[in-house]
Amino acid sequence: MNTINERSEIKEVYELGERPPLGAIPEKMHAFCVRQERFGEPKDAWKREIIPVPEIGPLDVLVYTMATGINYNNVWAGLGIPVDVIADRQKKGEPEDFHAGGSDSAGIIWAVGSEVENVKVGEEVVIHSGWWEPDDPWVLSGKDPMLAPSTRIWGYQTN
Repeated sequence: MNTINERSEIKEVYELGERPPLGAIPEKMHAFCVRQERFGEPKDAWKREIIPVPEIGPLDVLVYTMATGINYNNVWAGLGIPVDVIADRQKKGEPEDFHAGGSDSAGIIWAVGSEVENVKVGEEVVIHSGWWEPDDPWVLSGKDPMLAPSTRIWGYQTN
C-alpha cells in the first residue's frame, strides 16, 4: 500500500470523481485503453479499464487528471495505424499490452520523482504533448526539443 500519511487508509482504486487524499497513490486507476485485439473503429477500440498506476522514476511526475481531450493521436492509436503504438513500445522494452491515451490533459501534481525540482505536489498543471530525454544533446544545445531524436508524444508513443 502506498501511503503519504501513515494514518490515512489508501484504497486500491478510487471511483471516478472520488479524489484520493493529496499525495496518496492508489495501486490502480481508471483509464481509457486500447488493446491490439480491439484495433479498429475508435468508438469500439477504446474502453474504460482499471489498470495499475505506473511507478514513477526519478525524473517523472504523476498527475491526477482532471480533464482530458480526444485528438488525432487517439484516433490513430485506436485504429492501430499508421503505427501499432503497443508493438512499438514493446520493441523498446516496455511491458504493457495496452495503450492508455492522453496527450491533452490538465490536473494536479500528485507525486514527483526524487530528482524533480521544478514542480511540487499540489500544483495545477496543463500537460504538453511533447516528451524528450532531459539529457538529449539536441535539447541541451538549445535547439527545438520537438525535433530531438529522443522526442516522443505523450499518450501516443508513451503510456
